[in-house]
This record gives sequence, C-alpha cells and structure tokens, in this order.
Amino acid sequence: MYTFRHLTKHDAEQYWNLRLEGLKNHPDAFGHSFDEQAGTPLKDVREDIEGVEETDEVLLGMFDGEKLFGFGQVKPFELTRESHKAMISGVYVSPEYRGGTGRALMEQLIEEAKKIPDVEQVILAVLSGNEAAQKLYESLGFEVYAEDPQSVKLEDGTYRDDIWMKKYV
Repeated sequence: MYTFRHLTKHDAEQYWNLRLEGLKNHPDAFGHSFDEQAGTPLKDVREDIEGVEETDEVLLGMFDGEKLFGFGQVKPFELTRESHKAMISGVYVSPEYRGGTGRALMEQLIEEAKKIPDVEQVILAVLSGNEAAQKLYESLGFEVYAEDPQSVKLEDGTYRDDIWMKKYV
C-alpha cells in the first residue's frame, strides 16, 4: 500500500536520488539532463524544497512505508491574469512500482491542483516519443492544445517536441 504526502526538506536526499534516477534512466522524458543536475549540492535541494513549502506550490511524494518511489509537482501560475492555471511537472515513478501507480499519482496531483485557489485549468507538457505518458494523460482527460516542434535537443543531437496538454478541473 502506498501513501501520499507533501515533501519536506527531510525528504531531500530520497527525492534527489529518485530524481537523478529518472533523469539517468529516462533522459528523453525530462527537460533537464542528468549531467546538468547531478552536481547539485543536497543543501540546494533542501533549500528548494523549503521554498516550495512557503508557497501554494506542491511537491508531492508517493511512499511505500518510508520509501519514496514517485513524485510530481504542481505549481500555480504567478501572474494575476493566469492565476486560473496550474502546471503539473517533473512526474516520475520508479520502474519497480509502475503498473497503476503513475495514474494514482497523477490523480492526486490533479486533486492538489484543485485545492489551489482560483485554479480552473491544469497544464502539462510531455515530450514527443513518451507515448505511455501521453496516453495516461489523455485517459485522465487532458487534451493536446499546442505543440512546440524541436523544443528540446537531446545529447545525441536528436530533437523532441513539447506537446502541451490541458484539463479543466
């Protein structure tokens, strides 16, 4: 059985190790690369998490007991004219826990977005080639509203498009 909770600075090491696992094992699924993130001091990660705790932003963890195996982020838009929107990003579930947990994590992230005052839309971007994630998002009611061709250039010189998806909540 798994549980959800907002991550705190005390989760920083587990969170960062899991994030680096995702960047290393799935380099074409994220905008950041493993190499640019690997040298980040744990102190900076703790400070970033503490900064999230002081806002409407949510860094959500999915746990098996005390073991973090999945996470995602919900961040409301800052501008007043865009305050009706929130973005889900950085979603990852460790491979040994896949098989329904990604859906559960996304459902919980959507619920977290609904708790943010004035949020009417949830937005996310998925890189082209990540069909499993895109199908999951579509099954949860997200629809493609824009594509940004060649938005990300991978280390091997290939490009991925950003596929922007939206769901009204």
